[in-house]
This record gives sequence, C-alpha cells and structure tokens, in this order.
Amino acid sequence: MLANFSMLTPSTAVPLVAVTGFIDGIHPCAIAILIFFVAFLLTLQRSYKNVLGLGLVYIFVIFLTYLAIGVGLLSGIMFFGQHHFFAKVGSWLLIVLGLLNLRDVYWPQAKLGLKMPRVSNEKIHALLERATLPTVAGAAFLVGLCSVPCSGGIYAAVTALLASQTTFFTGFLYLMLYNLMFVAPLIIILVLAANPYTLLKMGEWQQRNRRNQKIVMGLSMLVLGVGILLFIV
Repeated sequence: MLANFSMLTPSTAVPLVAVTGFIDGIHPCAIAILIFFVAFLLTLQRSYKNVLGLGLVYIFVIFLTYLAIGVGLLSGIMFFGQHHFFAKVGSWLLIVLGLLNLRDVYWPQAKLGLKMPRVSNEKIHALLERATLPTVAGAAFLVGLCSVPCSGGIYAAVTALLASQTTFFTGFLYLMLYNLMFVAPLIIILVLAANPYTLLKMGEWQQRNRRNQKIVMGLSMLVLGVGILLFIV
C-alpha cells in the first residue's frame, strides 16, 4: 500500500467518480438497445419529438434503476460495517471482472461471459417494440437490472469505495454524479439520432467496435481495481 487516505477529497473523488461513471456508460449493452429502439421508432415514422420523449423516458428509468441499486449497495455496506474490507473486496472483484472482459475478447467461446442474459434481452426487445410509455419504462428497468453483469463491476467497486471513505449523504451525492455520467453517452446518442443517417453510422460503428469497447472496459476495470488497492484502501 503506497498511501492511505482516511477520506476521499473532492479534488480526487469528483474526477474519479465522473470518469468511471462515463466509462461504465459506454458498455455495449444499454447503447446497443437504445440504438435498436431509436432505429425501430424511426422505421415507424414517429416524429423526432416522440422519439426524443420515449428515449428520455428510457434513459431516465435506467438512471433511477442504477441509482437505486447503488444506494441499496451503499446502505448495505454501511449497515454491516467493515467498510475497508468491502472496498478491498470490490477492488479485487473489479480486477477479476476486468480479466473476464478481456477473456471475452480473446476467448469468446468460453461459457461464462459478462453479458446480459439472453432471455432478458429478448423480453426487453419485445417491450420496446410496443413503443408505449409503460413498456419503454419496463424495458429500461430491465436494462438497468440486467446490465449489471455486463458493466456492474466498476459500479460495485466505486460504491464500496465511497462507503469506506464518505458519509452516506456524501456518498449519495457522488452516486448521483456517477449515474449522470453513466447515462451521458445515451443522451448524446439520443440527441444525434435526429439524423437517421447518423444513427445508422452509429449502429455500424458500435457493431464494428464491440471488441474494442470490451478491451477498454476490461483495461479500465484492471487499472481502477489496482489503483484503488494501491493508493486508496
């Protein structure tokens, strides 16, 4: 251990939480589903106002669901105590998940992978194809829950770190920031989707770069996990 901070300072916590939240937000699960949904709405010749409204509902429900998961985890860790223990466990979990992400890239035939369950993926697409406010909200709720295996490692580690280094209220504010950054890539995609050609190109880019996204996620998890172990907990 190279250093031991008894409390995260805002100068280190804000960029750490913001950057990790944004990196977590570029995972292929939620992005691929949003691109599919917006493209589907455009094929129905829905107005951009309607597409924007349903897209914002989708993003907002994902935000609330992911925030609720984080608050529950933060409360649980603080309730049981042993905050530094959980932070270390979260860091090692992050390292393991980072290695699994890289394993998915270089050994894709492995049975255990970090991806959304196929059953939930089919259910989400079925709900989105109805394109009503309740079904979009339900699909987004499932995306928020089921994307945890895909990208939840970073979130769990950061939440455990916040539990060990901050008060509950301060940790909650940091979770708000994390989740705002988490949905930022989705908001960017939704705004750009006003142009169908741009949406098509984004979909093609996302398909071409799924492997690179996995590599970035895996390396980010490894660096973050090792960094937390060495410099913070």
